Amino acid sequence: MNRAAYLTTDLAIKTLARILKASSRFHNEFYLPAGPVIFVINHFTRLETLLLPYYLYHLTHKPIWSLASDTLFQGTLKSYFDRVGVVSTRDPQRDELIIRTLITSEANWIFFPEGKMVKNKKLIQGKEFIIGDGDDARSPHTGAAMLGLRAEMIRTILLKPRAEEGEADHWLCDQLGCSRTDEIAPQSVKLVPVNLTYYPIRAHDNFLSELATRFVKEPSERMLEELMAEGTMFLEGVDIDIRFGKPLDTADYMEHAAVASLYEKPVNEGFDDDPELAAYLIDSSRRMMRIYMERIYSATTINHDHLLAFLLRQRSFSPFDRIDLARKAYLAVTALQKDQQINTTLHQSLKEDQIHLLTDDRQRKISSFVDLGLESECLIADQDKLKKHEPNWLQSASFHKARISNPSEVIANELEPLGGVQKRIRRVGNTPDWLARLLIALRLYRFDQQLFKNELDECGAASEIDRRFGTPFLLPARSRRAGVVLVHSYLSVPQEVRELAVLLRENGFWAYVVRLPGHGTEPSLLSRTRLEDWRSAVERGYALMSALCDKVVMVGFSAGGMLMLELGSYLAGLSGVVAVCPPYALHDYSRRFMPSTYIWNRLLSRWKGNQDNQEFVEFEPENGDINYHRNPVAGVHQVGELLEKARDRLTHLIHPVLIVSADDDQVIGSRSSTRVYEAIASENKELLRFSSNRHNIITGDRSTIEPRVRQAINSFVLGHTR
Repeated sequence: MNRAAYLTTDLAIKTLARILKASSRFHNEFYLPAGPVIFVINHFTRLETLLLPYYLYHLTHKPIWSLASDTLFQGTLKSYFDRVGVVSTRDPQRDELIIRTLITSEANWIFFPEGKMVKNKKLIQGKEFIIGDGDDARSPHTGAAMLGLRAEMIRTILLKPRAEEGEADHWLCDQLGCSRTDEIAPQSVKLVPVNLTYYPIRAHDNFLSELATRFVKEPSERMLEELMAEGTMFLEGVDIDIRFGKPLDTADYMEHAAVASLYEKPVNEGFDDDPELAAYLIDSSRRMMRIYMERIYSATTINHDHLLAFLLRQRSFSPFDRIDLARKAYLAVTALQKDQQINTTLHQSLKEDQIHLLTDDRQRKISSFVDLGLESECLIADQDKLKKHEPNWLQSASFHKARISNPSEVIANELEPLGGVQKRIRRVGNTPDWLARLLIALRLYRFDQQLFKNELDECGAASEIDRRFGTPFLLPARSRRAGVVLVHSYLSVPQEVRELAVLLRENGFWAYVVRLPGHGTEPSLLSRTRLEDWRSAVERGYALMSALCDKVVMVGFSAGGMLMLELGSYLAGLSGVVAVCPPYALHDYSRRFMPSTYIWNRLLSRWKGNQDNQEFVEFEPENGDINYHRNPVAGVHQVGELLEKARDRLTHLIHPVLIVSADDDQVIGSRSSTRVYEAIASENKELLRFSSNRHNIITGDRSTIEPRVRQAINSFVLGHTR
């Protein structure tokens, strides 16, 4: 290999990596040892043979060589391979070259023990790793282990001090093509298992497959499949998680008597033909192969598609709701996150809050997987439900069509070596859909209760509000026909909407009152919460209620109303939204809520300069028992962000909407709620204005207004959940 040519080619691969929409992440780099290394890696795409040496070279700062089929050594490709250290599998000097470059630490090597791309990810038969089916079935290759063991034997022989040197030592160096002055690596040869996990795996017509169809006469099924699968992944975007496993040290296999005898006398030609030594090396290489194959696949990075595909495989051929698949995926994630060892192998997206699976699917984890199933026809639509398409699941696809005809099966196969993961997902999959819904509701309810308890423990005796008022609560009804999610205003607590919740329950509706994080405890905690925390709490409320009831309406007061409108613009299954006195913009608030613009800008500027510094302004609440009296600047800033995001989403809100306002609101003004109403896109919207100068027109019975407002909301819920 010409080093200058290697570096020049490296620049070309670097350019290719930038063009491709592939995002690579390395895991467990601490497993990378010093000294000579053979990387044993699973094989799924052709491009990894180009990209992996590039990635590993920049990680280890040592040239990475590999093997390739002799059929590829033709024309320009042969010239390229010669430059970057790719060696033909039929090269007569192959083994000597590998051993020499290892023991001199000139290069590390890549081996693909499967020997070919495993497109269907089917590797387990019984308890063994098996490549292929029927007459073509075989075990993974042991070549990496065998060459690693031989290299370690020779490295040890050359480093072994001898009483006298013989011609045989010269023969060994000559045989390997290295001079006696070459520096022999002081470290032993190690095999490092590496798992490559691609996410998402998608396959459909793309730029490359269309070019092949247009310009290649009768392209083969294999060519089109590879261009469709790999072209889609690398051109449209794919995450490549590269996870290293615990290395196998070949020095651990050097204690056998047949090996030790080699160190006692000079070696000569045919030294490794000894039957006892040959049998030991074969047996050891097989044992090593089983270990590194297990370590390769136990390092699979688990992602959403894995969970969904495995859960789908478990389902019968009866129609099912998309949301029931999503709920089980949520429960499966929860189960895997609890296992500390499994948790380390989860894809980055599985370590985040998974509430989106149960609400708006904003990351398109469910939609993308379902679209994949519909495109490949392993799923079919059955009215408003989904159904597995029996022929695609009962008939095995050909090797070169697996990634297209049933990619869900391919994705599920990738979990077969992971017994512990399968066990946890299978337990979730066997749970009846009705029970999964109840488990979801119970988990979310307990989560909210624990979150409030944690905040109470943190603030201790400093809590400003009676803790009974701050507790989120659920009021059940006899029928599961419809439920309502309610949220209080900024600076207040769930108690603020209790009377409305009780009225709704008396009229046959379930009611769940959400507590916005940071509320009901102490203002300093509110200063540390963010809009995302509030939104997640409301999402949990919606997910809880939608698991319990067929139809859901959301009701919010003041800034809580804008939070409901914003989230409601994303929720496809919502029956309606009610916002009571929603503020349109931050500057609509009166000085009762925040100081003059000049003072506010100074406070905001000071806070932004040091966000650890807690700034507060005094607040005069209408209901002192259930509101903070200090308003954190950080909290007002979050309200401003909420209103800005909500305004941008009003034109996307298509569900039935009721806006309730006071015509002389002393907190947000008389026009603020009207502007919200006018901006909403829904054709089914209503604005109710009540004659009052109060902002809070739903709590208590100070006048005849509050009961009328609550009755109006009850009538709206009743009218849109029949």
